[in-house]
Amino acid sequence: MIEYFNERGSNIYLASLDVTKAFDRVNHFHLYQTLMKRNVPITFLNIIINWYSKLSVMITWNTALQAY
Repeated sequence: MIEYFNERGSNIYLASLDVTKAFDRVNHFHLYQTLMKRNVPITFLNIIINWYSKLSVMITWNTALQAY
């Protein structure tokens, strides 16, 4: 994606949100609503929704690996 926009002379901006300490406390639906109310571009909102919809967790407990 970056290469596509670079080749066409567009600027590329990237932001990352580290929610590792509050991950289990983030209400994703509320986050999306808040972003929409603040007029975040729908393209960016779709990226965030897509990003959060693909999250997974891997836990090792007594040498057993669990994926969620």
